[in-house]
Amino acid sequence: MPSTTTAITENDRFTIADRAPIGSRYTDGEETFTLVAYSVDPHAGTAHPLFIADEDITKDPASQHWMEHATEGSIPLLEVPDVVGTGSETLRPAAPDQEKADAALAALTAREEPAFRDTRDFTRVMLHGDLDSEEEVAAFLAYGKAELELREAQHVLERKARERSERLAALNDLAGSQRRTARVTGHNQSTISRALRERPERP
Repeated sequence: MPSTTTAITENDRFTIADRAPIGSRYTDGEETFTLVAYSVDPHAGTAHPLFIADEDITKDPASQHWMEHATEGSIPLLEVPDVVGTGSETLRPAAPDQEKADAALAALTAREEPAFRDTRDFTRVMLHGDLDSEEEVAAFLAYGKAELELREAQHVLERKARERSERLAALNDLAGSQRRTARVTGHNQSTISRALRERPERP
């Protein structure tokens, strides 16, 4: 079960057992934030809270710096060091505001997936909802470990696939035609064609 909402500092241990509920509201004394997700290291059993600021949801896109809206779904997803230390060293619970919490959670969902669920991150997974029991926590951590192992395996597979494409392309250069390369290797000609398209451009 998530714990009650308590103050947050950079020095907290952030164990997964000490989570506040998703949608909890916080303030540094000046700005207000919604806790929208956790970045979980399933091996260490840590869960670092992630926030979206009210100001970033209500900000007029036309007034933002071009870097802030250069890509779709660019509302900042903030970590604890991003939101403490300027106005206050501590994030304290703020009054509940369901409308603003719902807006922040909707903004998270609207972000482009690679912006917050990076499959090349081999150390953490994202927790987007509350876990209601110790059994659910244990199951989520087991899933997280398996997810990271899968990402690593997929990364290796992708690298090997690129290497194979490069080797097929090099063979095709020597063979002189896709048809002959396909006959020599036993692949379909479409496989050779794809390898040529995937080969990095030569300088």
